[in-house]
Amino acid sequence: MKKYEGVIAPCGIYCGACPRFERADGCQGAALECRQCKGIYVCCTQKKKLKFCHQCDIFPCYTFKQFSKRWEKYGQNLIENQRYLREHGVEKFTQHYAYKVSQHK
Repeated sequence: MKKYEGVIAPCGIYCGACPRFERADGCQGAALECRQCKGIYVCCTQKKKLKFCHQCDIFPCYTFKQFSKRWEKYGQNLIENQRYLREHGVEKFTQHYAYKVSQHK
């Protein structure tokens, strides 16, 4: 299992739990603006100048809800991830998911 030490994406995906990250030729994580979440990334960081979607006045918007549904099959509820980030911060979020991933592999 590869250890993810990258940044947390604005959408709240923990890239270390993404199947693309685990592949040898896979994604390097949120630091490279993953193709899967580029629309959310651009909206949050470039248009609204936010670090995370939960900081937006209209969170969770329709686009975010639709995007979030696609990640449930990978065991990630992005709305809950955003709430966790807001309440506990990035460091605890990263620790939480790193532990969760290590328990399921």
